[in-house]
Amino acid sequence: MASDDRPVLVIGATGFVGRRIVAALESRGEAVRCLARTPVKAADLVSARVSVVPGDMLDPAAVTAAAEGVRAVVVCVHTISRQTSRGGGGDFMDVEAEGIRNVIAACGRVGVRRVIYVTSIGVDAAAPSSWLRGRAATEQALFSSGLDATVLRPGMVVGRGGDGFGIVTRAATKRFALALGRPGQRFRTVAVDDVAEDLVDLLDHPGAAGHAFDLGSDDVLTMREMTAVVARRLDRRPGATLIVPASLIRLLAPIVERVGRIPRGAIAGIAGEGADADMIGDPGPLRALLGRSDRPFADSLDGQVR
Repeated sequence: MASDDRPVLVIGATGFVGRRIVAALESRGEAVRCLARTPVKAADLVSARVSVVPGDMLDPAAVTAAAEGVRAVVVCVHTISRQTSRGGGGDFMDVEAEGIRNVIAACGRVGVRRVIYVTSIGVDAAAPSSWLRGRAATEQALFSSGLDATVLRPGMVVGRGGDGFGIVTRAATKRFALALGRPGQRFRTVAVDDVAEDLVDLLDHPGAAGHAFDLGSDDVLTMREMTAVVARRLDRRPGATLIVPASLIRLLAPIVERVGRIPRGAIAGIAGEGADADMIGDPGPLRALLGRSDRPFADSLDGQVR
């Protein structure tokens, strides 16, 4: 049971990982407040302990109002998600960076100290990928704010509804699936429920503030290896995974971004230099802090494939 009855604000609560975070917080007895651009999408989250307030992370007033009276803020947003308020006009990573600046400012105004920001494994200021470099800069802005900040960097998140895992399940159940990168690219896997549980365990952990932690199991696999495991679980013959060259994705990116109202440069950034790098990281520090490991890939499939 939570020792503090003030709510935890979750920004990005309607997303794949965000929904699991809300559920994990609620199961631990936490009150949860969700900031949602489209409240109707969060209607199913509402319960006796979960409330939804309308607002956009890019609106400083909305973030400040949502943060009033909370004990912590969790930010779990997807950089390339469709932007209703900006119409896709913002540059790649500007959306997330501006949102974090708004969170920092709001916390300062209302006196909130604790912030947890979910990014991705591989984030580094020296990474070849502009996406990973951009997230590294945003992480650093949070760490430099003076708040009690923690960053979580999950590997490939395994669960129904995940983008990367969706490619794996399609390849295991259909004739073929499209993927970006290179055939031998390796990913450290992590169950979506482990991401949520690890975050909740770190919320009040005295050793968490001021650190970034990679999250993941011992399993480091290629897309084809993951597909084979899923296909065996479903007693199917795996289909083909067609690796799309990053150069082709970059060529089509401006059109896709404009039509999809996706922030300018987002797709090109993700498909740019370094898009085929291994995403492995080092979950050792988090394991040492929490005293446990995240579940293996095969166990992550329980309840997630059918």
